[in-house]
Amino acid sequence: MKKGRIILVVSLLMSILACEKENHSDTSENSFDSGGVFILNEGNYSSANSSLSYYNPETDMVDNNVFHKINNVPLGDVAQSICLHNEIALITVNNSGILYSIKVEDAQFQNKINGLISPRYILPINETKAYVTDFMSHEIIVINLKTFEIEGSIYVGKTTENIIMHNGIVYTANWSAYNQTTSNNTIMVINPGTNEVIDSIIVGIEPGAMVIDNNNYLWVLCSGGYMNEERPSLWKINTSNKKSEETLLFNDINSNPTNLCINYEGDSLYFLDDGVYTMSVNDSHLPQTPLIESNEKTFYCMSVNTNGDIYLGDARDYNRNGDVYRYNINGKIISKFEVGIIPGDIVFID
Repeated sequence: MKKGRIILVVSLLMSILACEKENHSDTSENSFDSGGVFILNEGNYSSANSSLSYYNPETDMVDNNVFHKINNVPLGDVAQSICLHNEIALITVNNSGILYSIKVEDAQFQNKINGLISPRYILPINETKAYVTDFMSHEIIVINLKTFEIEGSIYVGKTTENIIMHNGIVYTANWSAYNQTTSNNTIMVINPGTNEVIDSIIVGIEPGAMVIDNNNYLWVLCSGGYMNEERPSLWKINTSNKKSEETLLFNDINSNPTNLCINYEGDSLYFLDDGVYTMSVNDSHLPQTPLIESNEKTFYCMSVNTNGDIYLGDARDYNRNGDVYRYNINGKIISKFEVGIIPGDIVFID
């Protein structure tokens, strides 16, 4: 390489390193403002190195490992999901069997529940009650949000994963076939007033993320199974009669679509399948061209902000710290910042 090119490369590297350094701050003020973003990093299984990051899109600054720095304790083993409820953030730590409650404004520890089997996702039902799904158990745990204690459970007969509520009805997906003999291809319907399963909806194998559109349809993304038992599929379900009205099949049985999201207006769907794909809720076919190409990144999670910005967690090699990429609604890169190991969930502070 010629000397001039060496100098140019060195200069570019120094500029990149300087930008990376300037993108970080500390948590000395312990203030996480409205409009900010929490990134929950899973960490490595059995290594207890999960973490919580905070990003301020106004200043383009990121604070990493904020839970540990503020509370002087590690977050735990495999942080699975984070949910914001009023002024509280609820965090499930899967392999540790813990549910944490922290204050949104400063990440200060509030409370925790130990001894859960394999907690996955949290759904606040009202001011006093929340549901916690479980990867291994056949029950959904009922949490009292005021006392932060377990006050009961709902037997569903299957493992549970993603969970949402619409018009007073709860929908939860039986994503994993672990510890059950029946096929993992149902959405269970629960009456939160009585804590009872009142119906079930057959979909594709391994239903994952679910969203509700602006026409009150429930969309369910199914991977087709860990062993590629069938083609992945996207289901459109009428919430009035709990019947499927449309099923869109992916062409490649080996594809792995995940992370179904919807925009604030409720009229556009997004999902990951190596890259990022988007479609209208009125489309009757799946998109063929990605809005955002992965370009050898390992996109692992995605969230869409109310302003249309798309946040993508890149797990890289699943051992080093990951990155989060922020794109605008047209798929143009806005910023990139480093977070913890395996960024797995992203939520926006109202």
